Formats: sequence, C-alpha cells, structure tokens
Amino acid sequence: MTRLLLLACVLSLSQAQHKNEQGVQIGSHVLQLGSPTTLRLNAGRGSTVTLLDRSTDVPVGKLTHRTNFDPKGRQETEVEITNPNVSRRYFRSYHFNDVECLGISIEALACVSQVITDCMFMNGTHWYGGAEMHQQLWPLEKLSMAMGPYVANDNSGYPYGAVQERYFYTSSGMGIWIEEDIPLYVSINATGDKMLCLQSKYDNSVYRNFDNSLPVLNYTMCVGKDVMDIHTFMSERYISKPTGTPNEDVLRKPIWSTWAQYKKNINQSLVLEFAENIEKNNLTVSNLEIDEKWMPNFGDLVFDATKFPDAKGMISEIHKKGMAVTTWVPPFVNLESSSFDYAASKGYLMKDMSGRRPALVSWWEAKWAGIIDFTNTEATEWFLGNLANLRTTYGVDSYKFDAGDANYLPSDYKPAKEFRNPDVFARSYAEAVARVDNSSRRHEVRTGRKTQSLPAMTRMIDKNSDWTYEQGLKTIVTSGLVFSSIGYSFILPDMVGGNGYGGVWPDEELFIRWTQANALMPTIQFAITPWTYKNATLMSIVQQMLALREKYADTIVTLARESVTTGAPIMRPVWWIAPTDESALTLDDEFLVGNDLLVAPVLNPGVQARNIYLPAGQWRDEIHGTTVSGGQWINYPVRLEDLPHFSKLI
Repeated sequence: MTRLLLLACVLSLSQAQHKNEQGVQIGSHVLQLGSPTTLRLNAGRGSTVTLLDRSTDVPVGKLTHRTNFDPKGRQETEVEITNPNVSRRYFRSYHFNDVECLGISIEALACVSQVITDCMFMNGTHWYGGAEMHQQLWPLEKLSMAMGPYVANDNSGYPYGAVQERYFYTSSGMGIWIEEDIPLYVSINATGDKMLCLQSKYDNSVYRNFDNSLPVLNYTMCVGKDVMDIHTFMSERYISKPTGTPNEDVLRKPIWSTWAQYKKNINQSLVLEFAENIEKNNLTVSNLEIDEKWMPNFGDLVFDATKFPDAKGMISEIHKKGMAVTTWVPPFVNLESSSFDYAASKGYLMKDMSGRRPALVSWWEAKWAGIIDFTNTEATEWFLGNLANLRTTYGVDSYKFDAGDANYLPSDYKPAKEFRNPDVFARSYAEAVARVDNSSRRHEVRTGRKTQSLPAMTRMIDKNSDWTYEQGLKTIVTSGLVFSSIGYSFILPDMVGGNGYGGVWPDEELFIRWTQANALMPTIQFAITPWTYKNATLMSIVQQMLALREKYADTIVTLARESVTTGAPIMRPVWWIAPTDESALTLDDEFLVGNDLLVAPVLNPGVQARNIYLPAGQWRDEIHGTTVSGGQWINYPVRLEDLPHFSKLI
C-alpha cells in the first residue's frame, strides 16, 4: 500500500481497493497495471500470506517495462510508472543465487512537503531487526509504535533508540533494507492494524534537507527460504563484520562502574574505597570505570584537583590491584567549561545556521552547552588529543563514551560536512572515539548506526531497577536479542540491578536474578555493589555467577574472535539453530551463547519453576547433569541460586 501525501501541494494519493487489471510479472511478484496499480508480495517461499499489497488510485501515467533473463534463465524485470508532477515509482526484480530481490523506489515530483508512506502487512509471520526501544518486546509484531523519526535517539524520550539499523526481516524469509539517505519515519502496528509503515518526509522533520530535495523512499526486499537464510544473505550484503574484538579482559571479567552507587558524588577516596571493596570481596574485575563529574566542568578533560588531589597516584594504586581504569566522557562542552571559548573560537563545536557561532544544545547535565562536531576533522583531532593527554598525564586506560544520540543535536545547525541523516553524527562520533583506543580496546559506546565493524562494546541504554519490559530486567534479554539480530556482537548490558533512579533500589531477589541473566552474556557490568546488601547468600551467588562466567570465558572469547570472520554474534536467538521451529521463533526469555549453550534465566519474581523450551536434539542440564531430549517444553524447578543452562550434545 503506497500513499503519496502531498500536503502543501493540495493533492493526495490514497489507498484504493485491488482490482484485476492487466498485470506485469516482476520476478515472482505481480504488478497490476491500471487504475489503481497494485503490487503483491508474499511472506516467503511457498507462503500464501500477503505481506505487501500496495495500491494507488492515481492514473498510471507513463509506463516503461523491460524484461531480461539472468544466466540461469530467470526473469528479471524493470517497471517504471511516472505520474507527471506527482510521483515516479520504479520496481526492479533480480536474483542472487537462490534469493530473489525486489528493488523499490518511490519519488515525489511535486514539492518538498510531499510525504511518501508505504505500508506492509505484518501478520502471518514474525518480525526481527529494528531498534533498541524503551518497551523492548520480541518479536517486533508484539509492539505498537506510532509513526516517529527513525534515527538514533535516547529512547527514554523517543520511540526508536540509539542502537538501530534500517533493517527488518521475518521468520518466513523476507528481508527489508532501507537506504541511509532517506528521511525515514517508521510505525509498527500503530493502531493495531498489523502494519509496518515506512514514511519519507522532510516537512517538519529531524532530517537536514540542505539542498531542498524532494522526498524519496528507496528500499530493497529480498525473499529466502527461512529466517536464517534471509538474515545470512542480508547480513553479508549490508552489515559489516567486526574488524577486531574488545580486549579479552572485558569479555572474561566484569566492569565495575561508580555510577549507580555514587552518581556524581565521586572523589579520590571513594574510588579507592570502591576498588578495595571489589578486591576484599574476591570479585573479579576488568575495568574500574569512574563515571560522571570527575572533571571540574563537563567538557574539561582533566581531573578536578579538589576532588582528586592525586589522580595519577590513585590510578597507579588501582593498577597495582590488576584493574584497568576508564573514565566517563560525553561529546558536550558546557558553557562554564574552560574549553568552551577555545573550542568555539576554533570552530570545533557544531555551528548554527550562520556558520559563525556555536549552536547550543540542552542535555541531562546542562541547559546550554556546545557539542563537538565530529564531521570536522580538526575538531575530532583536538578531542582525541585531549583524551590522549588523559592517558599520558594520569595513566587512564580507556573511556566510557556516552550520548551521541541525534536528539542531543541542536534544533538548527550546520555541520562541517553536510549530511541528511543525523545518524551520520552518531556514526562519526563512534568511529572517531574508536581511534583513541586501538591498543587497549576497552572502550564502550552507547550509539550504534552501521558501526558493527568497530572493536568496541556497545552498551544498552540505562535500565530501571524493576522486572518489567519498560527498561527493566526483561529487556536485558530482549535488547540483547535485538542488538544481535542487527549485527552487534559485543553487547554491553546496562548495569546489574539497573541504575536505582528515583530512589528505587533493586531488592535482593531482583539483584540476584539480574546477575544471573547477565552472567553468560557477552559482557557484564556492576554499579550497584553487592556488598552494600550485607547479605551473605547474595554475595555467595554473585561469586558463583562470576565463577560460572569464568568457566565459559574461553567460549565467549572464541565466539568473539569468530565474529570477526563470520559476523555471527556471541549472543543469539534460539531460532539461530532452529529457524523453522515456531516455539523457537518467539522465545523472548532464553538465548544461545554460540550454537551449543542455551541460557534460560529467571526473569519473574517469586517463582519456583519456569517453562523452558529446548530445540530438537539432546541437551545436558548443567545444573543437574542429566540429559534432556529437545523439541519440547519442560517445567523446570528453580531455586534462588539457579541459572538454568543447557549444553547441546547432539
């Protein structure tokens, strides 16, 4: 269903009923030519479920139709339909081995305020890919999302989050990839209509129409035999493999952050006490991360000498304990920062539309600030130079890079290098900061847009300290599945137990279950400290889970290395090994580590048993040492200390 809404042009193209007009075959798809024009596309091979049923009641106008045959004798067709001064629609079918693809382009021809909306049915199949979201449900058809800008935003206040790709695919074997320069808006089952709608518009948009272009919607739909077949094909074609892995240390042992426990009230003595408590409680550690407000003002990449009178000595003491030290760094430079005037005078901050002054932004720690323009080569080098100075002056090992989301850009701005899609900024930021950590590879970022190639941990957005799908414990698994499903292998779940925002602290059971859910994910991070509970049982379970992680650390490291070659994620949906198993296709509370370890954490309070689905094969219950036949659901008793996990034998 294609709708061209020409708002300011006082002309509307709306959906019409399908009519049996004369048709042109486009591969295995039929384009009905007449008034209206309709294109029907089934969900996958052998499927009778219609996913795409597009029709317009606009006269066909000029029709161009060309048919060719590939070397295997398969028909490849191009059809172009032009309605003068209204729209141009172009369809092209082609093949890659056994996968058939349909390229679709819809161009507005009347005016800048035209809006192109293209919808497809979601029913009859399960949907994956997409974006990190505040309410992270899996698969995607469970969601209801109103039309919103599809850019990397902080999803605490925006529909689509900071880790995303313009990529959707289905259990029946259909994949969709939308081009990067499209001013894309997306809705998912917005009114319960079971429709995925793609929209292209510049009018009142977050996208930059710097050359006054008319909107266009370009995307490719491909059909394979099942979800793994199409995901493998689309990944090879559109998603970059990692060029390296994070430091093995962060894959083996947890990160410890000062954030949740101390927030901004951090100083040298508290950091040293933090390190001593980790050591005293026999807890393993890779990075000790010093979070917000270690600097005098945000944008000053030096330690606050009042709070940290001997930062170099402090870091040296922590190094002696075998811990690396990282610091929290944002891309903002607050007005009160000693760096602001210098950065503004050099043109290092994103400029307003005049190109002469900084365009000020608001973020969670300031009403007014500048933001570094990472499309500016000199600005990037200045920022990276300051980070390098932190290393040489104090001995800092690496960094936790925060923000980078499009919603923290100014409302009107002029980058050094023009772009339409604000995700270019997010990508430029992530690519720039990766350069400062080539040797250590301990850094993390919070935005992901076509940055799967970076050897960096990609962190989930801040989680709430509750059990829910609203940024709570359940989303540790579902967010991890989304990250994996769009090619991000080195997932950093947010802090165990959440952030304790609003004074809501996790109780002992939630903290334990959160530790277990994280224990066998690609990385794990603590900030709420287990020793503050003064509960010997809780501390013992945390130590057991870290020992369990150590047991499987070689597996995680091996899978990380393999991802560089194959692109396969460390954490995988269960359908990865059972792509036609209906139960596996919808599991949102289990995951695989590689292909041979299934993890089924407890994600609900007060339970003494949980239902677990095991795909076909023979599985060893690693808690009880028994063998269980797969292809069935089992009711599994759980104690507080249990993390159910199973190894595949056959």
